[in-house]
Amino acid sequence: MPYTNKFFITMFYVFMATMSVSSFAFAWGALGHQTVGEIAQRNLTEKGKQLVHEILGFESLAVAAIYPDLVRPDSEYKEFSNFHFIEMDPRFGGDYSKIPESLRPDHDAHTMISGIPEKLFEKILNTPKFSWRQKIDLMRYLVHLVGDVHQPLHVGNGYDHGGNWCHIDYSVVENGSTSIITSNLHSFWDTTLVERIVSSQTQQKSKKKDRTFTAKDFKGLADLILKDQRLLNTTEIKRTPILEWYKESQALHKKVYIDSSPVNPADRTYCMRVLKNINGEVQKDSRGVDLVVEATSSAKITTEYVQASTEIVKSQIMKAGMRLAHLINSMAERESAEDSSDFHVQKINELNGILEAFKN
Repeated sequence: MPYTNKFFITMFYVFMATMSVSSFAFAWGALGHQTVGEIAQRNLTEKGKQLVHEILGFESLAVAAIYPDLVRPDSEYKEFSNFHFIEMDPRFGGDYSKIPESLRPDHDAHTMISGIPEKLFEKILNTPKFSWRQKIDLMRYLVHLVGDVHQPLHVGNGYDHGGNWCHIDYSVVENGSTSIITSNLHSFWDTTLVERIVSSQTQQKSKKKDRTFTAKDFKGLADLILKDQRLLNTTEIKRTPILEWYKESQALHKKVYIDSSPVNPADRTYCMRVLKNINGEVQKDSRGVDLVVEATSSAKITTEYVQASTEIVKSQIMKAGMRLAHLINSMAERESAEDSSDFHVQKINELNGILEAFKN
């Protein structure tokens, strides 16, 4: 039976809850995001599958997962770029509710769900019904941003643009020759670590003459992660409140950043960082431009670091997929009723309608 508009209102609410996390780069890259979507797809209930099909048609969650990154260069989606990350000064221990209003960005979507849920629903109910295209976009962003928040550096510390400003060096061995690659910490976590998991597994399977694992295939990577992480308490993982996801990601910073001991983000010499005052406010020059401290070194990625980090990557992708499935299944459990009519408008007007719902 078709789903009533209540389903999409509920989806909109959960979507906004997850939109407070995003990225300066593309979290997990296409392979990681698709793997999150694939794991979620495999864990949908029958009602969950029905809801996804009702909105996305034959588009899988793995395909939907990469859409928000693909449209980021599109000017029509310019205002949506702020929904790809969240910044939390580590002084607040990953607790979003403790961040003073003065330190929150103007367009942080999470500010929309910090009040009473009934008030939020009241505002949404007073807006026009979402069109078919808007519902598709909302589901795609939901899938994508659940993946985003589980990449630890997408819950930034407010100093180094989620590790994009942190310089690293790592070695690559090819044809018996070793070369040093210079990159940034965020990119290393987004793509390099995920690709190394696939590469390592492919090499192992090749030595064993096992052809069942397909390199660079998100379905193959999902198989690997589901098998590798099968001992995780999935019931506990799925029940973890959304706000706790942020704490988990920021707590992983002590392992993600290459420090011999926990270091204040303002003191990392291999990271360029903004200059802040004692109250945590970014300092600006006479033109209103943020003042920054340049990096003076690079951090070396060791074999031990890669081994430990790949385990974190697999765990986080697994959690993201399971939690995404849980969100969708929970929405689908709501009572279905009368059909809601769709209306079609120009794409730019549809996007503006969503943005206005966030602002008002």
